[in-house]
Amino acid sequence: MSHPLPPTSQDVDAIAAWSVIRAARALARRLADELAPHGLTPVEFGVLVQLAASGDPQGRGGLAQADLARAVGVRPQSMTVMTRTLAERGLVDLGERRGRGRRSAVVLTDDGRRLLSRAYPVVLASNDWFGPDPATAPALVVTLRPLLGPAEQPAPHVP
Repeated sequence: MSHPLPPTSQDVDAIAAWSVIRAARALARRLADELAPHGLTPVEFGVLVQLAASGDPQGRGGLAQADLARAVGVRPQSMTVMTRTLAERGLVDLGERRGRGRRSAVVLTDDGRRLLSRAYPVVLASNDWFGPDPATAPALVVTLRPLLGPAEQPAPHVP
C-alpha cells in the first residue's frame, strides 16, 4: 500500500520501529547520565551485567567476546576494544590469550562485581521511567523481547 508523500508528523509517529529507535536513543542518553557518576556507559554496564549473569551465582562463568558482543548488541570489533578498556580498569579479566580462533572467556573481576553492585540498582530503578504501574516495564520487556533475538542467547535477563 502506498502512502502519499510528504508524510505528516502523525504518520511518522505511527511508525512503530521508528518510535522504538527514537525512544532507545533517548533512553540511552538518560541512562548514560544516570551511570556517569559510576564511571560507566550503558554499554559498559551491559558488559558487566551480562558477565555477572553468565555463570554461577557469583558471575564467574565468563563469556567469549563474540557471545558477549551478541548479548550486548555491539559488533565484535567494538567488543574487543571495550573489553580491553574494561580490563585496563581492572573490571574484567580477559584470560589467557591462546591465539587466533581460540576461545578465551572474559570474566568479571571482584572490582567489576563491586562496581556493578552499585550501578545495578541505578539501572533497575530506570523501570520507574515507564510510569507508576509496576506492570508496565515487565510488559514492555515482553513486547520487545522478540526483537532482541532468540532466548537462548547468553544472559537474556538478569535474575
